[in-house]
Amino acid sequence: MVTVWTIAIGLIFLNSLFVAAEFATVGSRTTTIRKAAQDGNRLAAALLPILETPRRLDEYIATCQIAITFASLFLGAYTETKLGPHWAAFLVENFKIDHLLAESVAAGLILFVFTMLQILIGELVPKSISLQHSERIALFMYLPLRVTSVILRPFIWLFNGSGVAVLKLLDIPASSHRHVHSLEEISMLLAESKDGGLLEPEEHERLHQALELSEKTAKQLMIPRPKVLAIPNTLSMEECYRKVLTSPYTRLLVHGDTVDDVIGILNVKKVIQAWFKEGEKGELEKLITPVLIVPENLTLGRLITLFKAKHSHVAVVMDEHGVMMGLVTVGDILAELIEDLDANEFNQAESVEVFEDGRIRIAGSYKLHRAEKFLGSFPDSDAETINGLIVEILERVPEVGDSVEVGTAIIQVEKVEHHAATLVTIERAGGARNV
Repeated sequence: MVTVWTIAIGLIFLNSLFVAAEFATVGSRTTTIRKAAQDGNRLAAALLPILETPRRLDEYIATCQIAITFASLFLGAYTETKLGPHWAAFLVENFKIDHLLAESVAAGLILFVFTMLQILIGELVPKSISLQHSERIALFMYLPLRVTSVILRPFIWLFNGSGVAVLKLLDIPASSHRHVHSLEEISMLLAESKDGGLLEPEEHERLHQALELSEKTAKQLMIPRPKVLAIPNTLSMEECYRKVLTSPYTRLLVHGDTVDDVIGILNVKKVIQAWFKEGEKGELEKLITPVLIVPENLTLGRLITLFKAKHSHVAVVMDEHGVMMGLVTVGDILAELIEDLDANEFNQAESVEVFEDGRIRIAGSYKLHRAEKFLGSFPDSDAETINGLIVEILERVPEVGDSVEVGTAIIQVEKVEHHAATLVTIERAGGARNV
């Protein structure tokens, strides 16, 4: 009888190992395994390609699932065969019940007892442990699973193939296990990390901003056309030199007949050096650097890739009609991530002034998605700046003195230039806000 119980407990323990391996593999972070592999861990180096290849990961998980199923079936068959007659005889002898009834009751008791042990020891406990130590258990179970996968390979091929065939009959696409997360899931993970104390509020805010920034387009990040300082390529060296002396920027946009005829970027430092070296004989064309031209709907990820490939940090944004809409720079991307930093070489800093009574003075060109901390919640809008929001609400060009109510805030137009609100004050119910 001791041998029977030893084998039964052994099967439950075997089941728990495969359960732990399955949850640990699915729960392991690829980045952690990759770092361990780079640090010289051989098991991590062997496990990493499996985690990064959906097909191999699918087969790896299938090994665990089939092994769990076999362990459970063997446990039920073995305990029923070995313990059933003894438990039935005990019931007949001590409770004087019919032999057939005793066999049925014994079978039910065996099923109940070992199902409870299987759920507790073989499922719940290993699951909880593996989720807390996913990477360590995944590495520990790598070699046993590789051996098991070789033994169960015919079954893996049969059951995986049959499963795919059934899904095709039901017109359901077969999916593979992959260690990927959607943007929404990543946002939730960041929130959980902050709540769990792993991220400081400031760190969480920066990471959340970076996550939102990944969905932005060149149009949303650019410096708008009215704020771009551009010069024609027909200027003489003396005219260009005098222009750069009065410019607050380190680079200027150079165009042909119109601003839409973009030629390139001019470095102020090069102009000054050329003037002192060659004077009026210097050639402006030789100082112009070609510039990237990108569509307005280009995503940030693709834009960064182009910046790296072309070794550039400035791009001109064009619409579908070939109209120059503005400029986007690496500085603009940094400024979105670190709002206190304005690395913009083409645009004046958009400062925020806070009055003692709680009112806030800010540029009308301030990005709307960054102004939420001043405005509070506001209705969905297609506008990209505070001025755009004002125009959208007024349904006309703003004038000095105009005011609009947005949620719990009131926006007052203080200054208008070129038919756009360039300076506004914001007053919110509840007084001053942190900026």
